Amino acid sequence: MKTESGPRQRSSPQAHSNEATRLQALYDLRLLDTAPEERFDRITRLACRLLEVPISLVALVDAERQWFKSHTGIDLVETTRADSFCTHTIQHEAGLFVEDTLADPRFRDNVFVRGAPNVRFYAGVPLAAPDGSRVGALCVIDSQARRFDEDQMRALRDLAAIAGEELRAGSRPAPASAPALAPALAPVSATDANPIAPGWERAVFANLPEGILMLDADGVVVAANRAAEHIFGADPGTLAGHAARSLLDGDLSCLLLGGRLPQGVPYETGARRVDGATFPVELSCCPLAWGGRAMFAATVRDMSGRRALDERNRALEERRRHHFATATHELRTPMSSVLGFSELLLKREFDPGTQRELVEIIHRETSRLVDLVNALLDLARIEAGGKDELRIRPVELGSLVTQTLSGLEGLGEIHRIGVELAPGLPPLAADAHKLQQALTNILSNSIKYSRPGTPIMLSAALIETMGRREIALRVRDQGAGMTAQQQAHLFDAFYRVDQDSPIQGTGLGMTILKEIIDLHGGRITVESEVGRGTEVAIFLPPSP
Repeated sequence: MKTESGPRQRSSPQAHSNEATRLQALYDLRLLDTAPEERFDRITRLACRLLEVPISLVALVDAERQWFKSHTGIDLVETTRADSFCTHTIQHEAGLFVEDTLADPRFRDNVFVRGAPNVRFYAGVPLAAPDGSRVGALCVIDSQARRFDEDQMRALRDLAAIAGEELRAGSRPAPASAPALAPALAPVSATDANPIAPGWERAVFANLPEGILMLDADGVVVAANRAAEHIFGADPGTLAGHAARSLLDGDLSCLLLGGRLPQGVPYETGARRVDGATFPVELSCCPLAWGGRAMFAATVRDMSGRRALDERNRALEERRRHHFATATHELRTPMSSVLGFSELLLKREFDPGTQRELVEIIHRETSRLVDLVNALLDLARIEAGGKDELRIRPVELGSLVTQTLSGLEGLGEIHRIGVELAPGLPPLAADAHKLQQALTNILSNSIKYSRPGTPIMLSAALIETMGRREIALRVRDQGAGMTAQQQAHLFDAFYRVDQDSPIQGTGLGMTILKEIIDLHGGRITVESEVGRGTEVAIFLPPSP
């Protein structure tokens, strides 16, 4: 996007090929110095919201001034034409886009650039009278230099087209009852034809991303947009006629008309879908005149997702606090051993055999510390990054198994692992590094906790569960097995099945495994029998 070129001078009125005709077309609209109208104000509000700018104006360019029919984000009603940006805009049929006013010699010394509102970015599209004369502009302003992409430019032009239609309709008297609802107002029946105004207003209402319920003075729904129908689980066109109290907790009409509900201030309440299911919503209400009728609008946002996210974050924070408290205890034991035995070596003389034994203890406890810290860091990274940190790609299962077994060669036991992969398996949709870590945790546990020399079987097959295709990856050993009570705690952080076992472990391997599989949208099952062994199975989706 480029800034329109122009002469290097202070912004001032430019010669217009037919200025007299243009001014007459402006005056014929009978809009100058009229009261604010919602039909223009909602356009500038939408412009600010959709384009994420603080200021939007519908400006009319008079002979010596520009006057604002609508001004969102600024209190000015008019400026001199000499200081106007829009006087330049009306000279360009495609509009005027200035990415940085300080870099443009036409505007860098402008009073509104050097002072409040400190205009750094300007984008405007001209508005035409019925005869085609460009009499004003819809513009947006920001105090930060910025660049509009094609979608944003298209959105501004679409809004300008809507503003142009309203402008060419000329002056309209404001409905006498527009500012507020009153009990004496006649309700709008759900059976009335077209309760929502026709044209662009209907299109904007239907396509807003937030749920909108249009209610009459009795609190009965007369219209709802697609988002509201989706939120309440209703078929298209079926919400009309529902009383608001059947969808939302409390009687909105009584609250609004009684002045007990602040207008436009969002608050949380309960709601019910048409099937009776309850869920939380954020609700804000305001009275308005729409399509010539007095109503009030309720904006509804489904808070289920946010509540679920808050609950997940709370549970995650609770787990982190528990992990920290337990980790403090787990770290203290090896640290105490390292400190105690090293202090003995420093303070006393020992024969070479005893010295070596003490050094081996220190080395073993230090290795345990390193393993524990690394496991804690892995768990923290997985919990903090979540799904956003996964690099989901198609992963060939054969390559994954080969790389995993290569990483386990240091244990000297991979000859015990047999591999059976069903032919023609599709690739997994997974993060290869994370999935290799998960498979490593399962296999290393099977090696550590099964009898030496006994076989371990790694198998994979494509299965279908309730119409969903999954790749089942199973690891079966002939180890000591687990009781039902032990299995219930298997994925708890720092839990070890046999606390007295000489086999060293952090107690975090299975916790990390579950976090990884959960993030992939998979599931884990464990089947174990004391004295017979254990099978751990993970189920993951294949790549599309």
